Amino acid sequence: MNNTLENSTIIHIESWFIPLDIIIIIIAALSIILGIIFLLIAATHRTCWTVPMLLNCDSCLEEITFSSILLLMAIFSIQHDLQANIGDASYCKILGMISYAGATGQNYSFLLMALYRYIRVVYPTRLYWQSMRCQLSLVIVKWIFSFGVGLSMYLTDQIVYNINNQICQIPLSLSAIMIYETIILYMIPNAGIFGIYMQLTCYIRRISARTTVANNLFHARRELRLIQRTIVLSCTLITLGIPYITFMLISFVTTPPKYHFRIALVGIQIAVLIIIIMMYSFTQPIKNFIRKPTTISIAVLPRRYITTTFS
Repeated sequence: MNNTLENSTIIHIESWFIPLDIIIIIIAALSIILGIIFLLIAATHRTCWTVPMLLNCDSCLEEITFSSILLLMAIFSIQHDLQANIGDASYCKILGMISYAGATGQNYSFLLMALYRYIRVVYPTRLYWQSMRCQLSLVIVKWIFSFGVGLSMYLTDQIVYNINNQICQIPLSLSAIMIYETIILYMIPNAGIFGIYMQLTCYIRRISARTTVANNLFHARRELRLIQRTIVLSCTLITLGIPYITFMLISFVTTPPKYHFRIALVGIQIAVLIIIIMMYSFTQPIKNFIRKPTTISIAVLPRRYITTTFS
């Protein structure tokens, strides 16, 4: 079948294919490096051995996994763009399967972060729900579920080799599998995050109207701000995924542009890189570690170099 396809199909290589592939490879490699550094900092410092950091590291690991798959997909693409031929469809479909698993895990990792913050505020006495064991169990279930989503698409032969884009994905069209993908991968986790945020906002308004311990109210508002940061991460992915969403909506009524997957892939990879950078900014223990050398260098200065000026 591959021989017939190869003989009957002419692959047109545009001048912008190779530069685009190189850009994706560079961004993906940078995302992986930053993600690994994040995990190394968290693994080697006891201040990071907490449940919130477990969820942050899980999200970071999802970003590394997703970036690794996008990197392999870009390498696959550039190899066959240079040769102007068709690659191994089986290998390509496996990459496509893992990419859907990675995208699923990425979105649901944000949902777990928001759910944990909600539990801490609304159910503070349910200590088991907040424990490392419970949250780790949820993380493991999420990884199994994510892999199951990708595997179900692979086993039902929904992932197709798109020759023009040198990628294996579910064809964009108004179909049952596309609706299933949209609901499972995007709508459920994002709706869950926004729903948790709205519920927690209403809860804080209720307790603010009553006589409540100031510390409890401060804690609730702090957790709400942390959920807002999770929403920012999710919205970043949605915003830079607009090209993919646009092409998907176009496919519901007509044929999308010929090289839609190539264009969408760039936005998705840039989103992953920005998310990892924002995680450095949003994760306080990591920020403390990065700032620590500067603090130490000032503290160890000899007294004669530290002067005080009085007006």
